[in-house]
Formats: sequence, structure tokens, C-alpha cells
Amino acid sequence: MVFTLLGCAVFVLLLLQAGLGDLARMRIPNRLVLALLLGYAVLAPLSGLSLLAISFGLGGAAVVFGLGLCLFACGWMGGGDVKLMAVVSLWLGLPHLGDFLLWTSVFGALLTLGLMICRTRPLPEALAGRALSLRAGETRVPYGVAIAAAGLFVFASTPWTAPLW
Repeated sequence: MVFTLLGCAVFVLLLLQAGLGDLARMRIPNRLVLALLLGYAVLAPLSGLSLLAISFGLGGAAVVFGLGLCLFACGWMGGGDVKLMAVVSLWLGLPHLGDFLLWTSVFGALLTLGLMICRTRPLPEALAGRALSLRAGETRVPYGVAIAAAGLFVFASTPWTAPLW
């Protein structure tokens, strides 16, 4: 149970950092993605996930990464977003992959709509120098925010959180 709780803490804290960092800087550092990957590699077997569940999770994450590479090649998604989606898919596991992708789309649409509205208005002075993604004239979307929101939303129904309920 200790490793499961540690896994929950690692996932939640790193995912929050990735989403908030992407909002502020339009960048998801590789070190965060690597920390999530290493955290899973160490904690998944120690928390009691079966080898079959881990294998299916790896397969699902590989598919997400492959599809994400196609979106990246078309210029529709950033490289950091692709890597983050793949590692979050790994943590959530294959049974929750469909929910994760659906909620990422929903939160991404809401984020994009909100940014379109925000970018038509002047920023408060306190945010003007900090939140790059909120600036008028910016066209990119910090999709890491939607990925993080969806990951956290779906994470609550995974085996990682079962001991908490």
C-alpha cells in the first residue's frame, strides 16, 4: 500500500507540474516526462500491478505515442504533448485509455475556447509577463493542461487509487 500511495503522489504532483508549466511557458520539460516514466517503472511492480497489466499499459502507451507522432509530423501537436500523453496512458493503463483520450479531447476543446476568449481581452498586469499562452496574438494551445486535467480525472478510477476508497 505504501508504494501505491507513493505512486499516487508522484503521478499527481508531476502531472500538475507539467500542466501548470505548459500553461505558463508553453513547454513540457523532458525531465518531467522522464520522471513520470521512471516513477512508473519503479512503482508499478512494487505496488502490485500484474505483469499482464503492465504489458497492456505499455502497448497502449506505444499506440498513443505512435499516433501522437503522426499528429506531431502534421504540426497539429507539440512533441512534449505527445510524450506526456504516452506516459500518462501508461500510468492509467489500457482499460482507461479510451476515457483518457475522450476527456483529453473535451478538456482540450474547453481550453481552446477559453483561450480564444481570453486572447480577445487585455491581460491583467499581474499576468502579462508570466502566462505566455494567454497573450493576445498567440495561436498555440498549451495542450499539456488538457492532458493533465484528463489524466487526473481518469486516474481517480484506476487501480492506483483503489486502496484510497
